[in-house]
Parts: sequence; structure tokens; C-alpha cells
Amino acid sequence: MLSIASLGIVAGTVRAALLEPGKWSLPGLILGAWVPLLPVAVVAAFCLWLARASPGAALGGGVAAALGAAVYSFELLHPKYNQDANIGLGLYMLFGWLFPLSPAFLVGAGLGSLVERRRGLPPSPTALEDAWPLPRLRPWLWPLLPPALVSLAVAVQPFVRLGQARLVDAASLPGLLLAVVFTSGGQLAVSLAPALVVLLVLRGRAARDGTVQPRLAAFWGLCLGLAVTLGLFGFGAGLLGGVGLEVYILLCALPPMLGCGVGWWVGRRGEAAR
Repeated sequence: MLSIASLGIVAGTVRAALLEPGKWSLPGLILGAWVPLLPVAVVAAFCLWLARASPGAALGGGVAAALGAAVYSFELLHPKYNQDANIGLGLYMLFGWLFPLSPAFLVGAGLGSLVERRRGLPPSPTALEDAWPLPRLRPWLWPLLPPALVSLAVAVQPFVRLGQARLVDAASLPGLLLAVVFTSGGQLAVSLAPALVVLLVLRGRAARDGTVQPRLAAFWGLCLGLAVTLGLFGFGAGLLGGVGLEVYILLCALPPMLGCGVGWWVGRRGEAAR
């Protein structure tokens, strides 16, 4: 899914760079290229879960959503939509998994399920994992709490500033609360989607070979690193204002990878010490 969606993003980014050569830099292209993948990650996480029950629906829905994401991202990255503030791309990043990806997914999932019933499909890639009992889910959900709290804090931050500036009155409060709910929900979904994809993969692998503790520790490290990254994006703009874009990208991308590696190492050492 991510590969198909990336084709549209790469094509749209190259087109934007060719149409406005003086406006884009390589770090800026790298920073902006992965943003349209966030709503795709939400659908990808759901497809991984659905594949255990209906591989045909997961395959059809995933391909349809990825194709829709490629076309939509290609169009949104056009310079005519990407001027002072690309509102369309921002809305797509938060709510693209609802529209247009969810309708595309439903159509593809319906067709995939129909083909699966009529002609049959090869066994699910997770069939081997299905033969083994999955580890308990609750320990795998606790690591999601730190990035979820940071994501909610980042989403609520602009509305808190409005309240501190006394720009909110009783008449506008219901609309403001509704905006807080929708914004927080959208940001929470796209923020946790990468972690949910990793959760499903690691938990399935743990069911396959029985190696639970190192993978759970790696997932803890990844989620803590993701919380740091979300905090840097949400609160670090002022602190890192003098840092170059290349360093800023590195600081935001490094914590999840570093946390995952450290967590795996700690988990392996703990397992070996038993």
C-alpha cells in the first residue's frame, strides 16, 4: 500500500520541484514527501488486522485505497494548491483516512471479498501466525499511551492559546469544542497509525516464534521515541528555530528508530538473563 501511494507522492513532488525550482530544497522535499503517507498508514493498519479474517477484502481495499491516495496526493502537491498554507494537504493529512480513502477502501474491499468468495484466493500471509495463539493484547496497548497523550496535547495547544487570549466566548464555545474533538481525533489517528502497523507486525511475529519480550520492549522504545518526535513537531518549533532543516528532520526521525533499537537490545538482555 505504502509503495503504491508513494508513487503518486514522488510524482507530485517531482512535478512541484520542476514547476517551482527555486522554492524547493532537498530537505524540504524529504520533509514534505512523507506527510501524505500518514492517512495511508491508518488504512494499512486496518488492512493488516482485516487480513486475518478476509485476505481478499484486505487486499482489494488496500490496493484501492493506495491508488486513491496516489492520485489524491499527486493532485494536492501541485503548486497551485501549495502556496502560503496548503490547507487541502493539511486536511488530507488529518482526515484523508475518512475521505477519500475510506470510500475507496470500501469499494475495493467489496470487490475483493466478492472475488474471494467466487474464485478463492491464496491463504492469508498471516495464516502461519493464525495457527499460534497471539500474545495478550493489553501489554501491547500500554506503549501507545505516551504518544497518544503527546498527540492530544499538540492538537489541543492552539485552542488553549485562544482561551488564554480570551478570544472564546459562550456563543463560540460549542463550535470550538467540536473543532477540538475532530482535530484531536484526526491527529490521534494519523499519529498512532505507524505504531499500530508495527504493533500488528511485531505481535504476529511474536505469535509465530514465541519471542515476545524483546519485541514488546522494542515496541515500547519505538512508542517512546514517537512521543519525542511528536513533541518536537508540536512544541519544538520555537526551541529549534535556529536549527537547520536537515538537523530538524534528523531529530524528528531518529527517536523512534533509536528507541526501537535500544528497546530490542534491552529486551534481549533481559531475556538472556532469565
